[in-house]
Amino acid sequence: MGNLKRGWSIWTLIILVAVGFLLTRVYLNHNFQVNAVNNTINQSKNEHINRAIAKEPPRETVIRNTKDLKLEKGLFHKKQEQAIAWRKQHERIQISVTQPTAASASAAAEPTTNTTEPEAAEPTATTTEPNANTTEPDATQPAAGATASSQQQEKDAKPASSGEPNVPPVKPDTQKTIYLTFDDGPSAYSAQIIALLEKFHYKATFFMIDGNIRRYPDAAKLMVRSGETVGLHSVSHNPKIFYASAASIIGELTQNRQTLKEITGVDSYIMRTPYGSVPYMTPEYRKAVQDNGYLMWDWNIDSRDWDYKDSRYVTSVIEQINQMVHHSGPIVVLMHERKETLANLPKLLDYLSKNGWSSKAIDRSMTPVQFRT
Repeated sequence: MGNLKRGWSIWTLIILVAVGFLLTRVYLNHNFQVNAVNNTINQSKNEHINRAIAKEPPRETVIRNTKDLKLEKGLFHKKQEQAIAWRKQHERIQISVTQPTAASASAAAEPTTNTTEPEAAEPTATTTEPNANTTEPDATQPAAGATASSQQQEKDAKPASSGEPNVPPVKPDTQKTIYLTFDDGPSAYSAQIIALLEKFHYKATFFMIDGNIRRYPDAAKLMVRSGETVGLHSVSHNPKIFYASAASIIGELTQNRQTLKEITGVDSYIMRTPYGSVPYMTPEYRKAVQDNGYLMWDWNIDSRDWDYKDSRYVTSVIEQINQMVHHSGPIVVLMHERKETLANLPKLLDYLSKNGWSSKAIDRSMTPVQFRT
């Protein structure tokens, strides 16, 4: 019995050693396989990383391209500021030339004369003589050399228009007209802008980009239904592309016009070039535009809403309007379909309404306002 127990113990020990050996071997094989898989995965990841690094442009190239882009943007903004300064200088010259002429005209005719048809005036500094048909019947009697008679008529007419003796000649006007224009639409803000215009019984002109017309077709249709004027404003809105040649200009305007007609049914030839005609539109480009029947409009009041992005653009427009009291042609205000412009538009419309201004839409019968070249 003792021998049996001793034999059983020996065989038990042998079996336990064998089982331990097998478990150890299985464990080692498992670790070896896991390590092999991990090495394969890491090698694959490293290959992908190395390939990406190989494809990546050199750091010097990235830095150089970034600097070139910054220089290009700076040059573009510098040219834009030069164009704005150039326009302001010519506007000051226009005002200085207009004031003496307007003063001499008021001495020869009724000072309350108000021509409410700006489309008949030239968009230059040359002033037109007041139309005698627009004066009061008792103020149009011919009196050769009768300076005293004209002065007496002025005194008689002042109480009828204003009780204040120091009011400037433009104050009695009750039909002053301004032309509000909005660029770069249509947009998500178009409907709200139109609703504000309708509230004040105003009309405006919208110069629209081809892609935005397709993006907001309902807004473009609403403009037409509301009686606004719809115009063209390019396809690319990129000076380098649009002004590349006369063919590129006509090509973009043609595509823009066809898209507008497709969406709204209106075949409009009223247009405005990106960033205005100066200094980009050469005599060759202007001739091509004219030969193809397009009516190119610039502006003479820049709200700079794209720069201020707050209520300062309203203050700027009001100041410029007050500086153009003797202007004889259409007063055209440049604005954009922006969130900030919409937010402060009620202030501008309220001021215009309270000061006797009406806003009309541009039409084909008018002589376009263009920058001097």
